[in-house]
Amino acid sequence: MSATPEKLKDRSREMSPRADYSLELLTLMARVLTLTGHSPGKLARQFQSICRRLKEPEHPCDPFSLHAVWDLPHVMARWHSDPQYLDSRGAPLALPLKGPGPSITSLIERVLPHADTEAVVEALRQVDAIRRKGGRYRPTARQLAFQHQRVIGWLHGLTMLLGLLRTVEHNIARPEGATLLERAAINPRFPVQYLPEMHQRFKDRAGTFLWQADGEMRKHEKPSDPGHTVRLGVGVFAFEDPLTTGRAGRPPKARASRSRARASRKARTR
Repeated sequence: MSATPEKLKDRSREMSPRADYSLELLTLMARVLTLTGHSPGKLARQFQSICRRLKEPEHPCDPFSLHAVWDLPHVMARWHSDPQYLDSRGAPLALPLKGPGPSITSLIERVLPHADTEAVVEALRQVDAIRRKGGRYRPTARQLAFQHQRVIGWLHGLTMLLGLLRTVEHNIARPEGATLLERAAINPRFPVQYLPEMHQRFKDRAGTFLWQADGEMRKHEKPSDPGHTVRLGVGVFAFEDPLTTGRAGRPPKARASRSRARASRKARTR
């Protein structure tokens, strides 16, 4: 079985996403662009031109797949924190797929009671979150690496982009007490040679921060609580301008500056 987007869906109508998140996303992006000086007519022509060069998707859009991907990390977080699924040392138990005791199926049903458990298990396999040894499964890490599966990875990207745009729109022209977290630290002249070191520091610190934040949210979560609930999330990401990491060679400006530096050093030694 393949965890295609139409299979990965939350059947809960109480916590369903908006009917068409693609329309919401396009609306938010168009609003941001036009309010910052871009012509709506030109944007429409550019978007139409871009879409003409793209192929039709193999599977139709399922709005519920977005929240299914949003919730996958919650399964892993519970596996690493719920005493029912931990051994005496506090490590995650190796779980069978099904059974009378703790199992992956019971874990998913506990965390996502309205989800398709088979599709969730398959999605966790596809992103290499679980590995089978014998008749049991173990988690590979507390965090999920969505880049291992292209469709799920893009859906994860949509969740981050949609969440960011919603927050930006919400915060504009609102009093300080009514805004949501939206902070950034940007250095306009960071040396390319230190990028690998800095990105590793970001990842290490973000992993600790996000696990602590997730733990604080889990303390307040009560599956049996009939009260109103929402999805609450906090995201951390790094960006480069221009994007350099993973690209072959150095950017032209970096190569030119290094050439000038070498020429200057030679001139001083003469």
